[in-house]
Amino acid sequence: MTLLTLLPLLVLIAGVTFFAIHQSARLSGVQSEILKDGLLQAKKAELKNYMELAYTAIRDIYEDPSLPRDVAQGRVAEAFHRMEYGSDGYFFVYDYEGLNIVHPRLEHLVGHDLWNFRDEDGKFLIQRLVQRAREGGGFTEYRWDKPSGGESVLKLGYSIGLDEWGWMVGTGLYLDDIELVVSQMERHMVENARKTILLMAFFTVSCLLVIAVIGLAVNLSEARVANRKLVKMAQKTFSFLEKERRRISRELHDGINQLLVSARFKLERIDDALERGDHIDASSALAATDRILETGIQDLRRLACDLRPSVLDDLGLVTALESLCSGLVERKAVQIHFESNIDSRQCQPVLATALYRITQESLHNIEKHAGGARQVKVRVLRRRSWVYLEIADDGEGFAWHPDRRHEQDGSGMGLRNIQDRVDLLGGRLSIEAAPGKGVRIRLKVPFQRVCSKPSGERIDGRVYTRTFGG
Repeated sequence: MTLLTLLPLLVLIAGVTFFAIHQSARLSGVQSEILKDGLLQAKKAELKNYMELAYTAIRDIYEDPSLPRDVAQGRVAEAFHRMEYGSDGYFFVYDYEGLNIVHPRLEHLVGHDLWNFRDEDGKFLIQRLVQRAREGGGFTEYRWDKPSGGESVLKLGYSIGLDEWGWMVGTGLYLDDIELVVSQMERHMVENARKTILLMAFFTVSCLLVIAVIGLAVNLSEARVANRKLVKMAQKTFSFLEKERRRISRELHDGINQLLVSARFKLERIDDALERGDHIDASSALAATDRILETGIQDLRRLACDLRPSVLDDLGLVTALESLCSGLVERKAVQIHFESNIDSRQCQPVLATALYRITQESLHNIEKHAGGARQVKVRVLRRRSWVYLEIADDGEGFAWHPDRRHEQDGSGMGLRNIQDRVDLLGGRLSIEAAPGKGVRIRLKVPFQRVCSKPSGERIDGRVYTRTFGG
């Protein structure tokens, strides 16, 4: 093969390169909007989280019928005045008539009626915040001076109502950092794309020149197919790792972190009660702190068990699956019929882990989405060189379209995780679901044997059965 015969291929590669550059420029705007929307949603979630933590801190005072209203309101106002997060995060309080009650950063506003206050866009800011609070909580965008910068920047506020007192409680996050993050991300993507295109062009031309010298003596089709499969498997593996990291991050942030923050607020309440000499309030807050810490300890134990269940390593696959069934029965009023003929001593750790995670994901979906489920069936059987796993429930089900499996709602993410694990094992997965008819997940994967250990398993013989719940 000469350079002349490679000329059409070179022209094609150049055309594809320029097309990729053009498409990258066209899509950069769309990517920027997607990134902005994602950052805004993250800000909203963060605001809700701060507000939930703040309400948790004052709930016992607000909902205590034994406290006189003026005493309770004073304590709550003082608590909000002391609450801060980050360099610019604080809480403000108005009544439903627009009278300012708490403002840690602009204390001269306290006691003033700001019902008719307009922001820089001419909108009635306090009226909008109060309206969102009366509606059960909501977001409001407006411009406000940033304490750390002194400039007026766009701010996202979130307000809720303490309806018994006619109070609106609000907080907000400044949005000036979103544009900065987007611009930095765009520059980073453009630079990476430019370097990648140049590297690809250099590498492609070099390979074509080498091929022109030595010729194409080997058919590369099978190698390319194998390489694509390998890349796909690697991508799925990295995807699993990333999903697990995100799950752990959510568990720590949404669960344990909130419990620790709540415990901190309780300890501050204890300190305040001891200074007042109110030992009853201090004792009550101390008991609440103990319950919060106990919940945190249980959450940590559950997280450690989810990362790598010791029962799977110590007692084997069957006992681990039974543990999952027993756990679901304790949390949900269902009856589980379990069947197996697997000998855990002969099951490879990779296969055992995959079957455990698939069952764990399926039972989690049943617990979370199958509201009316009463009967669940879990069967894991070995027949010759295959392992068959079936998990079925009689819950409310959902509309399942096999031809659009990546676009499902509800438990679709969990089902995609199961599909990826089955693909990595070289198996097959089928899902049967319909509204009112429950869900049935069936899969088969090649059996991976540990040949060095003796086995007493029964293959295609009597099946070990056990029933949980009832």
